[in-house]
Amino acid sequence: MFDAISDYDPKDSTSQGSKTKTYDTINNDIKGMKVGIAREYLEGIREDVKEAVQNAVKVYESLGAEVVYFDMPAIKYALPVYYIIACAEASSNLGRYDGIRYGFKAEHYNGTHDMMCRTRSEGFGDEVKRRILLGTYVLSAGYYDAYYKKAQNLRGTIVKAFNEAFEQCDFILAPTVPMTAFEMGRAVSDPVETYQTDICTVPVNIAGLPAVSVPCGFDSDGLPIGMQLIGNKFEEAKILNAANAYEKAASQNFKETKWGVKL
Repeated sequence: MFDAISDYDPKDSTSQGSKTKTYDTINNDIKGMKVGIAREYLEGIREDVKEAVQNAVKVYESLGAEVVYFDMPAIKYALPVYYIIACAEASSNLGRYDGIRYGFKAEHYNGTHDMMCRTRSEGFGDEVKRRILLGTYVLSAGYYDAYYKKAQNLRGTIVKAFNEAFEQCDFILAPTVPMTAFEMGRAVSDPVETYQTDICTVPVNIAGLPAVSVPCGFDSDGLPIGMQLIGNKFEEAKILNAANAYEKAASQNFKETKWGVKL
């Protein structure tokens, strides 16, 4: 299925086409591959998450992979860069949903201006409105250079950091989220804390890289812990093969223990 959707589409000007078929490489041996660990990904995460990720690293070592540790300080800026750029794009792109041309339209209104206000107030949820407001702010006159332009410059720095990292390793292993799931209702009450949970995943969005999330353990409450494998551009086959190798190796351990915790 992945090979089908990643094939070259001659009618799509943005299509590149996959260079490697995952079906042919999904069961390849990963012995000799280099697994990169950026130290910054392990900072500020919960201890049980860090322990689960480190246990996953040991699984790769047992399969013959080489672990390479390195510093990538640029990813510390990924979260603010992502939310500035993403909110700016949301503000710009969602401006078309005004109830005139397409999409939701308010039923009761007085005049065109009131219709657009009611349509956007009723049609967008709280999180969408929050992002539109933030995006409009960073794109406004007087703040564009201070926020949006600087964010784009830092985006280039993050892309460069990943390019340098892949000169040292085949793929990068990192936690997916610095913690396990919130208690019900907690994420809604504190949106800022919710944004902070994206700190491990937004770097790949900024850099335009493929990544796959794989379960690698459980916390004391039985909630799953995830790790992500990040690959270079158009190297989805490599990270899917590495994820498959890990799951095969860990499955036997899972039968005997609960990912390292004796049953």
